[in-house]
Amino acid sequence: MRTVSRLVLASFLAGCSDATSATSEEVGGGDAFAADSFVTDTSVADAPGADVATPCEPLPSTIPIGTTGATSDTSATATRRLVLMGGGAEVDEASRLFVQGANGGDVLVLRATGSVDSYTGYFGKVGATPAAASITTLLLADAASSSPPAVACRVDRAEALFLAGGDQWSYLGVWSTGLQAHCQAPSRTVGGTSAGSMVFGAYAFTAEKGSVTSATALAEPRGSAITVRKSLYEQPELAHALVDTHFSQRDREGRLLVFAAHMVAAGDSPALAIGIDEDTALVIEGKSARVLGSGAVHAYLVAGPLTTFSVGSTLGLGGIRHRVLASGTTTPWPPVPGDVLLEVAAGKVRKL
Repeated sequence: MRTVSRLVLASFLAGCSDATSATSEEVGGGDAFAADSFVTDTSVADAPGADVATPCEPLPSTIPIGTTGATSDTSATATRRLVLMGGGAEVDEASRLFVQGANGGDVLVLRATGSVDSYTGYFGKVGATPAAASITTLLLADAASSSPPAVACRVDRAEALFLAGGDQWSYLGVWSTGLQAHCQAPSRTVGGTSAGSMVFGAYAFTAEKGSVTSATALAEPRGSAITVRKSLYEQPELAHALVDTHFSQRDREGRLLVFAAHMVAAGDSPALAIGIDEDTALVIEGKSARVLGSGAVHAYLVAGPLTTFSVGSTLGLGGIRHRVLASGTTTPWPPVPGDVLLEVAAGKVRKL
């Protein structure tokens, strides 16, 4: 597999110089078919790039699996591509690009809940050329099932890796940190939908205490439910970025800006906050990106300052530039900052 360099927000920096909680966050949002401390576990297989001549160990019988195609590992040179879907219905064209990124190699889907057959069947029918040698789904319901070396080995061997929707706390706080790090390898195609897309940014809203609405987040941005952390799944295209999904449909602009405020407060400024609508995909390859599907992608460059960000106060945040990337848009990546200027004052988002 070839590797790519870590992308930076150079174009963003240049542009700046011009002027009620549920118990899970995204359950059901990504499969159209049907604590301050994360768990630490380093008992995983060799690092990405392990010798494919040595077969992976058998999976524990307690891990549900759905698979089709070749029963042994197929070595191929993957295309580096990042496919992020916003939940709702899968975008067929984006799914086809995801599978094609394996270049005839192996596709692996990981999930914490749901069916092991839906994506296995769907990805095999999207018309990818070349078709994948195999498509496999593993259901990793808890920390124990995410820890075996046999799981990490299969992650390392996959030419295309996909995280399904569900509850991102399962990925960020339940699965072992060892497995999370293995999902980070930048030399293959990586994709996700809903919660599965949200974990790939440099930071992520963990939802460890349930979901949160924009109104609640803006009213108390330092509230106990607003848990924004560095992500071990970070992809190089999303350096300094955070992703939210189901964006317009669930009115998530306010909460996304609150999440970005946490990045600014942590010293990661300017922050790139990305909101992806349902039935929509953002496909990033090299220094270019395109939007597919029926919705849009919303890109916010958030530089600050933070005018109010104390416990018990509403959010005050300036230095926000907004750009809407409509379906069919092709843009340099990172995208040029938008001309729409926003601020948050007394917990309300307004255009300047």
